[in-house]
Amino acid sequence: MKIIRGIHNLKRINSSSVVTIGNFDGIHLGHQKLFSNTYEIGKKYQIKTIIILFEPQPLEFLKKQEAPVRITTFREKIKRILSYNFDKILCIKFNKSFSSLDPKDFIINILINKLRIKFIVVGNDFRFGCQRHGNIDLLKTLGKKHQFQIVQIKPLYINNIKVSSTNIRKFLFQNDIKHASLLLGRLFSIYGKVVHGSAIGRTIGYPTANILLNKNFLLSNGVYAVRVRCFSNRDFIGISNIGVKPSFINTQKNRFLETYLLDIKINLYRENIEIFIYKKIRNERFFSSKNELKNQISKDIEIVKKYFKNDKN
Repeated sequence: MKIIRGIHNLKRINSSSVVTIGNFDGIHLGHQKLFSNTYEIGKKYQIKTIIILFEPQPLEFLKKQEAPVRITTFREKIKRILSYNFDKILCIKFNKSFSSLDPKDFIINILINKLRIKFIVVGNDFRFGCQRHGNIDLLKTLGKKHQFQIVQIKPLYINNIKVSSTNIRKFLFQNDIKHASLLLGRLFSIYGKVVHGSAIGRTIGYPTANILLNKNFLLSNGVYAVRVRCFSNRDFIGISNIGVKPSFINTQKNRFLETYLLDIKINLYRENIEIFIYKKIRNERFFSSKNELKNQISKDIEIVKKYFKNDKN
């Protein structure tokens, strides 16, 4: 798979293509349905399969601080898309120039002239272009003229809940990991590189692997039962704290995910790891001493061990 960063790096491809376009935040079951249809069409007609996404996501550029919080980072999004073995990912930089582009010009100049589309796979509510004036009707009009087909994918519902990034965010804000994971089609997880922390955990016998989080990270501060995947897909049970370390000095109030692995000691510094979050154990709280914190961690660990012993995950 080739990743093309920016329209300026896009050259006219030498064969027809099937394209799907979107933010794909979360890569949830609805996105996966789009991907599967795109892949199958490409395979059936022996044409190129292409995913188009935007960075930053349009609302992040247009609404700045008021934009929805991401479910997945850009790196995590690309990591998941790569597993689908598409021919190309076109990552378009969403800026002032692109945001003012007429949707008709985008279709003709990019999709038709550069990507030579024969099929475009989109959801029923797909909108695009300047002020979102582009829609399914415009695609159908231009499709007839330029001989490409529109494949519309109906919204997906699970237990009468629409599969959408909006609903997943809502569940995560509520710490309802079970329902968020149901719509994702996998357990909610965090992927990142382990960085240096304050080493406080090490001084009390509970060394942690630390990942720096976005300050607007969806889950609330607290302690969670987790599994950690690292070193070529090896999994370990662990306990994670999400928060700002209220018991100790943290002048920048950075949010970290600090994870202690149960029953094994390995150095994860600088490793890229994935942390699967199962259940919240308690809220983050202030401790007046390291001893008090140490005692609470010991209790938390017993709760996590009991959870995984009784749970069939």
